[in-house]
This record gives sequence, C-alpha cells and structure tokens, in this order.
Amino acid sequence: MRLPKTSKIPFHNRYGKRTIFVLMFIFPAWMTSITGAMAKTSKPWSGSAAFGLSSATGTFPSLNLNSHDWVRWQKHHWQNRAHVSYNYTAASSAIYANRLVLGNQTRYYFKPKIRYVFANIRYDRNQFNGYFYHLTEIIGEGNVIHLNKTMSLDYQGGIGAQEDQPIGQKRQTSPAARLAVNYRWHLTHHATFKEAVTTLLSTANNNTYESITSLESRLYGNFNLQLSYTATYNEFPVISYYKKFNTITTADLMYHF
Repeated sequence: MRLPKTSKIPFHNRYGKRTIFVLMFIFPAWMTSITGAMAKTSKPWSGSAAFGLSSATGTFPSLNLNSHDWVRWQKHHWQNRAHVSYNYTAASSAIYANRLVLGNQTRYYFKPKIRYVFANIRYDRNQFNGYFYHLTEIIGEGNVIHLNKTMSLDYQGGIGAQEDQPIGQKRQTSPAARLAVNYRWHLTHHATFKEAVTTLLSTANNNTYESITSLESRLYGNFNLQLSYTATYNEFPVISYYKKFNTITTADLMYHF
C-alpha cells in the first residue's frame, strides 16, 4: 500500500470536556484496581495484564506492539470492569499511529443474577480509521443466558451520547444507541473461546461495528496465551487513504491475578 508523502498522521492535543472527564475517571480507577488486586487484600478483585505483537490491515498494514489489560471488581449485586487497550503502529518512517481504548462498565444485577442494568463509558483515540477520538456514554439493560454448563450469552442494549472528532473536521456530539452480544464457550478447563459483537448507532451517520474473536489457553500457572482478531467497520465518509474496514490480529502473553 503506497501512501502520499503528506499522509503523516497529525497529533491532536485538544480535548473536549467529556474527554478530560473520562481520562480523569478511568485512569485513577484502573490504577487503584490494579493496586488492590496485586496486593490481594480483597477477594472480589480479579484481572489480567497482556503484552504481545499484532498485525493490522486496512489503512495501515503493518506489524505492531500491543497491550490489553483489564480489572474486575464484583461484590453482591454490583460489578465493575475497567479495561485498557493500546496498539502502536509504525508502517514506515513517516507513517505511525497509536490506538488507545479506555473503557469502564458498571453493572447492577437483579435476582437471580441474570438481568442487569449498566452504565458504560468508552474512549477511543483511534487514528487507524480517520478519527482523533470517540467518546461514548451509554446506560441500558442486559441479560445473561446460560445455554449449558460450558456456554453463555450476554446481550445488552442502551442509549446515550457520542462525541467524536474526525481528522480534518470539527468535534461533534450526537445521540447514540449501543447493542452488544458476548458469547463465551469453555472448550476445556483451560481453554476458552469468546466472540463479542458491538454495534454503535449514531445520528451523525457514522455508525461503528466491531467484532472481537478470541481464543485463550493456559500455558503455565497464571500465564495464558491469547489469540484474537478484531474487525472494525466505520461508516465514515472516507478521506483520501482512510479505510472503512480495519482489522487487528494479536498474539498476547497474558498474566491473570
């Protein structure tokens, strides 16, 4: 893929009030969760830290470094899960991009612990698909269905707002709706298959569809190997070389705590 010489991804140092809020909220909560989990002072804490290599297709075909970490806290009817994902891409000496995803979802489960209400916030600083950033704030309801002893299905829907800024355009805020389905299959005691599909619909006509397929297997002790494939389609009017469809394939060494 040959890109024009002037195609170097610009830096973006201007953030809206919501962007500053999500950074101030998620990072301290995530770091506090990590500290509490590592100290093992409370049983409700769990999480993982992963680091590996990834291969991207779409706007920037390349080999990259990536990291994906999450922390979960659960007690009684409450559950909170925060996650951080980072990808660094260097397609050439002049083409580089950083993909950062911060997310947090708080749930309250009703009896029995199948139906729940949730509040979800997610920040994407994703220059792979022509955006400086996305920020979504969603509230809604979900259900967990246990298909059998090894399979479960978690689906949810909600409404809220989306703020984003396409590269070369002004920041915009619009109403949004989010639909998500998560499938989990415990193949064996030490191997799990997961499929997560998310649809984000916006009145700004820039709907986003994401599919994450992963396979995780135990290596030794708390160390696991995770293979994943992320496909993203963004209905953004393509500017020059930006592609609507992008993929990231990763191989990570994961540590659970």
